[in-house]
Amino acid sequence: MESNANKRTTRRGSTGTIFNRKRIINNLDNVQDALVCLLCIGLLIVMILLLVNLFSTLQSQPNFKQTISDMLFLLILVELFRLMMIYLEGHHISIGVAVEVTLVSVLREVIVEGIIHMTQAQILGVCAFIVSVSLLLYVEAVVKQKAVEYPSIDGGHGH
Repeated sequence: MESNANKRTTRRGSTGTIFNRKRIINNLDNVQDALVCLLCIGLLIVMILLLVNLFSTLQSQPNFKQTISDMLFLLILVELFRLMMIYLEGHHISIGVAVEVTLVSVLREVIVEGIIHMTQAQILGVCAFIVSVSLLLYVEAVVKQKAVEYPSIDGGHGH
């Protein structure tokens, strides 16, 4: 009887077994962190290449529309990099930063496309999208404020 009980506890809780949940989760978490670090390095390389291309274009023959598009794209990449840094620090995605990236992306497309060349339906769709995303940003700010005022609402998750 006692040996069966020891086998069960050894299989479930011992650190020497293959199926230790905490160790598996830790290993998967480390792999995920490594992937995010690789993405960050890739983003840095793309940002550097974009900056070099931007400066070389400005020296040779500046195209205003393309230059603005590249600058806004660089800002989007910077925000994505910041979003990944926040993830690596706290293992959560910041809704505020994600919404900011979305807003800058939409505004970049509107600026590059030109509002004059957009149909009325596209303009209304973009406006509705910006209002809904801005509302999400506002709700996120209100939730953060409530969490500061009432820390017990967090539920003890430690995020």
